[in-house]
Amino acid sequence: MNRYKEYHVEDFVLDAAFQKWVRYQEPEQSQIWHDYILKNPGQSADIETAGMLLTGVYSQYHADISESEIETEITGLISRIRADKAAKSAEIVKERQPAHKSRPLIWWLSAAAAVLLLSGLMYIYFPGSKEESAIPSQTGKSDLIEKRNDSEADQTFHLEDGSMVVLKPKSSLRIPAHFDNKKREVHLSGEGYFKISKDVDRPFLVYANNLVTRVLGTSFIIKAFKDAKETSVEVKEGKVSVFKKEDFVLIGSGPTNTSKGIVLTPNQKILFEPEAGILTKSLVDVPQMVPSVKTSSFVYRNTPVKDVLTDIENAYQVDIIFDAEMLAECTFTATLSNQDLLEKLSIICEAIEAKYEVLDGQVIIYGKNCVN
Repeated sequence: MNRYKEYHVEDFVLDAAFQKWVRYQEPEQSQIWHDYILKNPGQSADIETAGMLLTGVYSQYHADISESEIETEITGLISRIRADKAAKSAEIVKERQPAHKSRPLIWWLSAAAAVLLLSGLMYIYFPGSKEESAIPSQTGKSDLIEKRNDSEADQTFHLEDGSMVVLKPKSSLRIPAHFDNKKREVHLSGEGYFKISKDVDRPFLVYANNLVTRVLGTSFIIKAFKDAKETSVEVKEGKVSVFKKEDFVLIGSGPTNTSKGIVLTPNQKILFEPEAGILTKSLVDVPQMVPSVKTSSFVYRNTPVKDVLTDIENAYQVDIIFDAEMLAECTFTATLSNQDLLEKLSIICEAIEAKYEVLDGQVIIYGKNCVN
């Protein structure tokens, strides 16, 4: 176990033995890791965080997540952890950077040359930096029909496969006259709400700015205005996979390229900042109960907290990760029918002296044993 002494969160998440322990909780491995934590308390926070993140990935089996999508999620976790760490490091460097009154002319010329060279390389090697016409499609660009909403109200369009798209004002959708027999592709500019008819043999692909959203059948919102600083995808029901355009183009070249996207389930969203090239996964601003899911009345009288949290998790289809054994003796009495998700969580955590954290589109509950 000595090799773990220099590990941090992302190292534990990537480690196969650690993944196996979190996923299957075999007693022998649990004892080994328990002993390791006791001997290395300084790493306990990183181990706990890594375990919670992996548990969140594995718990998505209720959304029919596949093994390849589990790999996708784990790779996405690492990318986002590293991006967050890099952003924090950049802020620290910026704060420590002394102000310079001037720089030699040769420095500016060198920097300008470097920028020009980098721009040229990016244009050559990254399809996502090119024009829309570079998107691979079974239909030629000239064959696409454009649906525009130039009014001041939402407009609804019905597609030939039974899918529905609601376009916001100043938005447009380009679609083929007929979908082919392998996939359904459309191109969005602006904001649209999609309700897609399920077709397991023909995935539905939405190209919007530098993102590609792939679904089989679900409902979601995409905001992708041309001059906006960020593009977003929000899931209402079902599950979607979101890719950077350049990553999606590479998928067909080999299995290692299938782990470039991020899986979203209900009440999760992706924000993409093109300038930084960063995908950020989080909860939507105001999570809503999923209409197709039967929910309870949210009236509780000395109800085990683990049952309360399970009720809420089912209603919103949001992963709520907690230590069921630790909270086994905790009970809760209250009515939560009029509160939104985060208000519900705040009330529960206050009652049992716990706290919650929203991390990577899921909720993690940190509590303590309720036995006095």
